[in-house]
Amino acid sequence: MFNYKLIRLGYRPVFYLMFAGGICTGSIVGLLFFIMDRSSLGFLGGAFITLLAGLASGLFGLIYTFVFNTLAPTAGGIPLQITPLPDSSEQDQSSLNLQQSKL
Repeated sequence: MFNYKLIRLGYRPVFYLMFAGGICTGSIVGLLFFIMDRSSLGFLGGAFITLLAGLASGLFGLIYTFVFNTLAPTAGGIPLQITPLPDSSEQDQSSLNLQQSKL
């Protein structure tokens, strides 16, 4: 077992993750806006809402990351415990034994 402490996060991965989440959430609202308006203006408005939601979510992610990177070293970080996965040969044998016991 390995013990780690999470003290810093990268800005770019958090921005990408939050941007993708904002795009997914904003696309639902954008599609509803397009369905209700039923015109090309509704389609462009929905696309704009989607982009705006993604950028806003990404910006909030950057703010959260900045606050975390500022406060985590003083608080001691977040402790993580990482355990290695079992070997694939052991995993195959255990699944084979399980299947044989069901027969």
